[in-house]
Amino acid sequence: MKLIMNTLTKRSENRRTGPGQQGKLERLQARLDRLEERIQENERVWAGFRFIEVSLIGTRDLAELFSVLRDSVLEAFEGIDAISVTCFDEDYQMQRVLERGGGIDNPRCIFHHIAPQSLEHLFSGFTQPMLGACTEEIQSHLFPDHKDRLASVAVAPLILHDKLIGSFNQGSKDIDHFTSDAGTDLLEHLSAVLAVCIYNTLAHEKLKEDGLTDPLTGLSNRRFFERRLREEVDRWQRHGKPLSCFLIDLDHFKKINDQYGHQAGDVVLKSIANELGAELRASDVIARYGGEEFVMLLPDTDIDEAGDIAARLRCRIGALEWAEAVPELESVTASIGIAQLEQIDGCDMDNAGEQLLKLADEALYRAKEDGRNRVVCSPVIGKCNGNE
Repeated sequence: MKLIMNTLTKRSENRRTGPGQQGKLERLQARLDRLEERIQENERVWAGFRFIEVSLIGTRDLAELFSVLRDSVLEAFEGIDAISVTCFDEDYQMQRVLERGGGIDNPRCIFHHIAPQSLEHLFSGFTQPMLGACTEEIQSHLFPDHKDRLASVAVAPLILHDKLIGSFNQGSKDIDHFTSDAGTDLLEHLSAVLAVCIYNTLAHEKLKEDGLTDPLTGLSNRRFFERRLREEVDRWQRHGKPLSCFLIDLDHFKKINDQYGHQAGDVVLKSIANELGAELRASDVIARYGGEEFVMLLPDTDIDEAGDIAARLRCRIGALEWAEAVPELESVTASIGIAQLEQIDGCDMDNAGEQLLKLADEALYRAKEDGRNRVVCSPVIGKCNGNE
């Protein structure tokens, strides 16, 4: 009886669905399965882009930004073999920032300079992401450091304030990895975020630079010098090599401002700042210390060598011609005080930097008292060149 009922039930179900209905249900289920797979893939892609975006927003400088971009893209997505960011860096601002932080030599740095006309030549009317085959020309411009042949690329424009500033580039050895029929909404969003992050990090670098730079002369300011002084004193304590310091004051500078105006005074300050920086080594530090006073720090320089350098600087300042910049001004002279850290007897090691500046300031005061336009060393050991 039970067997008969089961048979009747199956026949009843077959009558309700029928062979045609069964096929439709199977096809519908297959479509639903594909849709579910697509939704899951989209969710995975969205999560990957979201992960990259959050990672970028947390970066603090340009070198970190590019390194994090590279690492997060490789972590979020498979099949990507090359990543680069190309920007129009015509004044080399980005390159200088990266070099200053040591990021330009980092193998994870993916930045390259590109000329605007080169990008326009590769992708005419470049306003939307370009996905498809990678030509040798594209690879040579966008991935100059990548040795293996790339087959497909995704190139997204970096647009800031409605202006094209470069491109974000991904490459794959798989010809089917990036295809022209793929959606680009998320890539467009990521490239917009990247452009803003680049702008923000550069603006932050500019703020840091402005905070440590004298706006008139372009030299380092007192705050930067004091930081470098601490660093060099620490280095001196470890290695014991001589550390010399100059304080340079322009003689009768107030008269220049009073007679010829502050604009003429600014011209004098900028010109002498350029002259002081002309012979600096990479390890030397020069800063505008305040008003018409400059300070120089010369590591690995003993008192005799420092005296020779100071004497040359004094003569060069005195020989400057002002006929074109300030026609009425005949000459400008400077007084220089020198101190060397090794010559500070019984110095409090925790206060060595202040002692060094104090002795240089005392030497400068003596140079002023003795008639100006001269070099005085402190403490005085023999005769220092330039005292005549």
